[in-house]
Amino acid sequence: MSILPGLENLLRLVSILGAAYFLFLSISNVVWLRVSSREPRLRRGRKVSVLVPARNEEQNLPACLDSLMDQTYLNYEVVVLDDQSSDRTWDIVCSYQRKYPGRLRGVRGQPLVEPGWLGKPHAMQQLARQASGEYLMFTDADTVHGRESVAWAVTNLESHHADVVSAYVQQELVTLGEQCIVPAMYIMSAMLLPLWLIASVPIPGLSFAIGQLLVIRRDAFEAIGGYSRIKDEISDDLAIARELKRAGYREVFLDIRRHVRCRMYEGYHASFMGLSKNIYDVARRRTLLFAAAITLLVGIVVLPLALLPIQILTGAADSGRTLLAVAAFLLAWTVVLYDRGLRWWAPLLYPVLFIHLLYMAWWCLAQILGGQGVSWKGRTVR
Repeated sequence: MSILPGLENLLRLVSILGAAYFLFLSISNVVWLRVSSREPRLRRGRKVSVLVPARNEEQNLPACLDSLMDQTYLNYEVVVLDDQSSDRTWDIVCSYQRKYPGRLRGVRGQPLVEPGWLGKPHAMQQLARQASGEYLMFTDADTVHGRESVAWAVTNLESHHADVVSAYVQQELVTLGEQCIVPAMYIMSAMLLPLWLIASVPIPGLSFAIGQLLVIRRDAFEAIGGYSRIKDEISDDLAIARELKRAGYREVFLDIRRHVRCRMYEGYHASFMGLSKNIYDVARRRTLLFAAAITLLVGIVVLPLALLPIQILTGAADSGRTLLAVAAFLLAWTVVLYDRGLRWWAPLLYPVLFIHLLYMAWWCLAQILGGQGVSWKGRTVR
C-alpha cells in the first residue's frame, strides 16, 4: 500500500487545522488590540523621559524630534544619544538642544569597547543613565509621533497597571520591496502568539515588544539591572521585555498606530538586512530547530496554494478542502494587514512574502554556519 495518499491526507489536515488556528488567532488579536488600547487622557502626572538612540540618523532625526517637541503631556523630557555617528546626527542634536533648552538634552555616546556589549543595548543603557523621569519611554529615531503619544504611553501604562508597555506603530511601506518583506513582522501576532495572553500569563516566553515604542517603569528597569542583563542580545526589545516578565513584572502589548508612525526600512536591501538581523538572532540559538520550524511554517502556508491548481486541473475530489485551507489563511492574513492599515492588495502578496521569508531564514543559517554574522549600521553582529 502506498504511503503517499496517507501523507497527503496528513499534510492537508495539518494545513486546514493550521489555517483555522491562524484565523482564530488573527481575529482574537485584532479584537484585543482594538479593545484594550486606551485613548490618551492624561496631561499631567509622573515625569516621562523620552529616550532616543540615534546612529547615522541625519535623514530621520529632525522629523522625530519635531514631533516630540509638540506633546500634550506636560511633564516630560527628551534625551537623544548620538551613538558614534559618522554623519550630521550630532550637529542636529546640538541644534535642537539650543532651540529647546530644558526640554531636550543631547548625549555623546561612548565607544563600544566594553566586552560583551552589542551596540543597541549599549546605547540604551547610556540613555537610561541620563534619564530623570520615573517612566522611561524608548523610541527609535525613525519614528514620528502625534501630539498625544507620550500621553498615550502614560495612560496605558497606568490604566493597565503595567510595568512595561510596547505596541504596534503605523508602518509606512513605500516601495514594493518593503511591501514584500516588512509585513513579516506581523507573523508573530497572526500565526504564533496570542497577544491577549501576555498580560495575564506570567511566562517569559509569552512576551512581545517592539523597540519603536517601549515604555518601562524606572524602578522595574533598575531592579533587573537594565540592559546589562541582555547586553549581547540582538533583539534587545523582546529580550528586555522577557527579563522584566521573568522578574515578575507585568507586561502589556497594545496598539499605538494612531499616534506613532515609522518607515522602518527604506527599500528592499535595507528591509532584507534589517529583518535578517532579527531572524539571525533566533536562528543562532537553536539552528536546527529553527530551520525545521520555519520550513514547516512556510510549508503549511504555501503548500496548499501550490497544490490547489494541480488538484483542480486533475479533478481531485478533495480540492475543496485545500481551497478551504487557502481561503482561511488568506482571510487571517487579510484581517491582520487590514487592521494594520496596509494597502488593500498587500495580503495578496503573501506567497511571495513567505517564500522570501524562507529564503531569508536559510540565508541567515548560511551566515551562522560560515561564521560571518550580519551587518547593520556599520556593525557586524554574530
